[in-house]
Amino acid sequence: MKFKNKKNLMEKTIYISFFILFNLLLSACSVTRVENLTIMTPSPQAKPIETSSESKEPTPIQTNTTIPPTNIPTEVNIPLPNYQLSVRYNYSDQTALIDEIINYTNPSNKGLPDIKLAVEPLRYTDSFQINNVKINQSEFTKFELGKNLINLPLENTLLPGEAIQLEISYSLKMPSIANPQPDQKPGIFGYTVLQTNFVDWYPFIPPLTEDGSWQIHDGWFFGEYLVYDLSNFSVKINLENTPQNSIIAASAVPSSINQNEYIYEHKAARNFVWSYSPSFIVKTDNVNGIEVSSYYFSFHQKAGEQALIETTKAISLYEDLFGPYPHKNLAIVEADFLDGMEYDGLYFLSKGFYNLYDGTPQGYLTMIAVHETAHQWWYTKVANDQALEPWLDEALCTYSEYIFYETQYPEFADWWWEYRVNYYQPSGKIDLPIYDYPGFIPYRDATYLQGAKFLHQLRSQMGNEQFFTFLKTYAAMYDGKISSTVLFWKLVERITSEDQTALMDEYFQGSY
Repeated sequence: MKFKNKKNLMEKTIYISFFILFNLLLSACSVTRVENLTIMTPSPQAKPIETSSESKEPTPIQTNTTIPPTNIPTEVNIPLPNYQLSVRYNYSDQTALIDEIINYTNPSNKGLPDIKLAVEPLRYTDSFQINNVKINQSEFTKFELGKNLINLPLENTLLPGEAIQLEISYSLKMPSIANPQPDQKPGIFGYTVLQTNFVDWYPFIPPLTEDGSWQIHDGWFFGEYLVYDLSNFSVKINLENTPQNSIIAASAVPSSINQNEYIYEHKAARNFVWSYSPSFIVKTDNVNGIEVSSYYFSFHQKAGEQALIETTKAISLYEDLFGPYPHKNLAIVEADFLDGMEYDGLYFLSKGFYNLYDGTPQGYLTMIAVHETAHQWWYTKVANDQALEPWLDEALCTYSEYIFYETQYPEFADWWWEYRVNYYQPSGKIDLPIYDYPGFIPYRDATYLQGAKFLHQLRSQMGNEQFFTFLKTYAAMYDGKISSTVLFWKLVERITSEDQTALMDEYFQGSY
């Protein structure tokens, strides 16, 4: 393997190795407008992970193969949960007063004796304060607070197909985002001198499992643990005591702006997040009718522009290979914290990646930008239980990085394997819950890196046509749903007759 500057690469590798360990990397993104952007969509050709130094020329991919018919049972037409959120955010004291209305219909075939709400701000001391709760417009005082949830025991069981309305008034005291610690996940919810991030900021109703239990998990030191149903969001934000020329980056484009009032509609989405800053610069491009905006700080202009370029390339490629992008916009937000994180319609890209940008795609700015973009398919479009089966989105997004390099920068495809995967000599089974890995490094090595190796070998066994047919079919079958390892393997077995037992034994602890 040859590198242009081996000494600089080694220095960067050592720095980033420490950066990953210390900051829990990947617990996971007027200038001339980009015009007439040419997107390559050649075929990635699977090859052994042990790579050579020769550049590989991409070959066209067949993406028009017939998708096998699905056998998903017809579902009862249950309306999506609907969230109406009215926010008064005071910048001067970092507080927010929020009125929230949730309209929810029981989608299961079981009666529900209670409603549980996931409430992430409860994890932060003195951050969340309930002012009032109503159920079906009647005052309700019997709510029970947990460490990360509110339980609402119902007077009458909510029958299958029956609707309920919840009203919650509460206040948030935004916490200061602390400096990263080696033994805990970096903070995202909260504020710094440059930005305030409203992520997982409102109470929401989690999905139900098949046995009728709520999918709420304990938090952990690394990885993600929240599970989201597809929902509709109507959000009104009023800014108070904010500097002039402040900007909101959000999961959706505002439908209206009236002075300091912003109104958003975000339909069929996993969540709604927003980041406020008096320091953002924003540049926007359009690809396939999708408005892509990069929000960055003035001292990172070139990196902010490059993140936009790479993200538009990734959207075009992934739409071709995985199917339509689920929304009409995507926000890339420079994060004033040392982490990257995906959300529906928005992703954060750590300022550390912007600092390290050297003007080439050989680095984490490009890698993580396209990784987080892939999460709009593997997390947003097709969801999974991130606590119990984290590999389902993280492995697919990591391997999507490789597909991006293989098609857009084929001369760096071998470099990607060496720099991103082989350097760490990963090991471990990929299908464990986050709680079963002894630390962040084993979790990363198995879920992300071993996961990418598994998908590469699966592709080699299936062949390009079947593999990419599988990915597009998988995205179509479970669009708007929550997938699982069992469903993943069932589809593999439908599309290929190849025996996958040895591959499953190598990478998976369970049998599927």
